[in-house]
Amino acid sequence: MLLPATIEIAVSQDAICCASRLVATSALAAIHEILQNCRRASAQNIMINLVEEDGRAFLDIHDDGCGIDDPAALLTLGLSDWGDDIMRREAPAGIGLFSLAGRAIEIHVFSPAMGHGWKVRIPAEAWNGDRALEPEPCDLGWGTMVRIEISGDWKMGICSAIAEAARYYPLPVMLDGALLPREDFLKDALLIEEACGCRIGVYKGNLVQQDGPRINFHGLAVPCSLPNIFELKRQDCRWSVRIDVIDAPEIRLALPARNAVITNEAMKALRIATERALYTAIAAQEDHRLPFALWLRARELGVMLPAVLPGLSIWNPLSSDEHQRAANAKTAPETASAGALMVVPPLRSEIAQALALAHHQPPLQDFVLVEEERWLDGYDWYDALPIILYVSFRIYRDGIEHPYGEDDRLPCGFASGFVDRIVADVEIAETGHKDAPRHVHSIEIPALICPMAVGISRRPWSLLPAAAVSTRIAWDA
Repeated sequence: MLLPATIEIAVSQDAICCASRLVATSALAAIHEILQNCRRASAQNIMINLVEEDGRAFLDIHDDGCGIDDPAALLTLGLSDWGDDIMRREAPAGIGLFSLAGRAIEIHVFSPAMGHGWKVRIPAEAWNGDRALEPEPCDLGWGTMVRIEISGDWKMGICSAIAEAARYYPLPVMLDGALLPREDFLKDALLIEEACGCRIGVYKGNLVQQDGPRINFHGLAVPCSLPNIFELKRQDCRWSVRIDVIDAPEIRLALPARNAVITNEAMKALRIATERALYTAIAAQEDHRLPFALWLRARELGVMLPAVLPGLSIWNPLSSDEHQRAANAKTAPETASAGALMVVPPLRSEIAQALALAHHQPPLQDFVLVEEERWLDGYDWYDALPIILYVSFRIYRDGIEHPYGEDDRLPCGFASGFVDRIVADVEIAETGHKDAPRHVHSIEIPALICPMAVGISRRPWSLLPAAAVSTRIAWDA
């Protein structure tokens, strides 16, 4: 094979004029591109050196890969002169050295077909394609070396950019003779599974930043929308994943920036695989607090999880102010998991306070009242619990019955004070099932505190004590 007399940069004039929009031109992005080419060339080691000559700074990147026979292939945007195996596994885009568009570079390459090296210089102004480049022989005996003149925005932070590019890169990288640290992208994962040509790592808690890199393409880690699973009423309840691509040619980055993953059928299949891995990791725990809908989803994916263990927050009839304080509290509520439990739905404060007065009378006295938690609907043990469906009141004064409840209000002008009787009507379903038998239990209570009727006052709530021997209805005072 003979070295061609000249080569040309094969890309349209308009494209090169907007190269800064075609490809990412930061130091980090360019180093990523060059390192990917080194890896595809079957390199085992990459040597990077910072060099100064004649007052100018250069970055030399030298790999021990297979070299390149055709100089034109190196400088043709969109052409990937890789073997069939690389094309099958990665579908490279052929950007390569065009990540350096507009910078002065020098390329030294060993050609196995020619049995010797060749080199070519590309001045910064030559990227517009209006002049032929003249390759010439060189004494490089192995691999490929790219020399980049460091100028402008590359001068600051070049060492940090190199270290970042090497962090998750699968091959060892030397910088000025020192081996740069590398890290497994799935470090600290609780579970690692392989699927869809990728390694999937599962994490619990906040180890994975949701807006940080979630998927690693052979050293290039980018953000990606991936499934998360949340357990309820439990600290460190978020389960998340990271993905390390191994051999997944259909999982692709969007060009030219390569900072986002293309949503295609392969990516959809990978997301399903990550879901399955998440549920598999949860199944390995002693227990879980997954909503029933997610429990069903795990079964759809072939992961058989046990039901959530019984345990509900004990019902606490808070006043309006206490509701706010409870919402701000950091301590976990007291729970009940055994015995006769009865579910109480959310109630207005005055109704909850009145129901509490009936708790120590039949039939409520035989149960521990617990908070309704609809996310448990579907679990057999939860659906089997009796549940209070509705609470209303009948207030008797001077022989007249006045209804009061969620849908009823006392008449305007109804005075706070003593009444003849107050009866709470509590409707209870024997279980949480839709067609479960229902019963209404009437329980006398000693007092009821109501919000004020329109026209009496606009002041906040206040509680008036009931008389020791008389039933009393209290308005805001």
